[in-house]
Amino acid sequence: MAEWLIQIINGQTLALLGAVVALGTAGFATVMGVYAAGVSGAGAVSENKENFKSALVLQALPQTQTIYGFIIALLIAMGAGLLGTTKEITLGQGGVMFAAGLIVAATSLSAIFQGKIAAAGVAASANNKDAFVPSIVFAGQAETPAIFGFVVALIVLVVGIGVLG
Repeated sequence: MAEWLIQIINGQTLALLGAVVALGTAGFATVMGVYAAGVSGAGAVSENKENFKSALVLQALPQTQTIYGFIIALLIAMGAGLLGTTKEITLGQGGVMFAAGLIVAATSLSAIFQGKIAAAGVAASANNKDAFVPSIVFAGQAETPAIFGFVVALIVLVVGIGVLG
């Protein structure tokens, strides 16, 4: 392996990559989900402005994945000493932090599909107001993998390696 590569691969580098992957992937997936629901919402509102409230609620659902990514990225950055307080972490600790970021990144992809479900819910609610609550439940089901990924990443960081001390 190139000597320069060996010099930059350390615990903090892996942790930083974990934070970037967690927040970056979650943010991208959220944008895709919000986009799908927003396009449907704009169409529903163009038909009847009364559809705005239900469309807005359904469009907001995929945003939680970015919250999960942000919290994990912040915990990784704090635990790795990337926010001002220099701290040495081992390659193993950095690897665990990277893995936690990867867990959140993979499960946050559910936001894309949640947005598609929410988009269908917007259309259904525009046609039948009684479809609004079931549409929230359907879209909420797609949240489950992201919640599990978030909880596992928290357990790994806080309990597993004591990121916060």
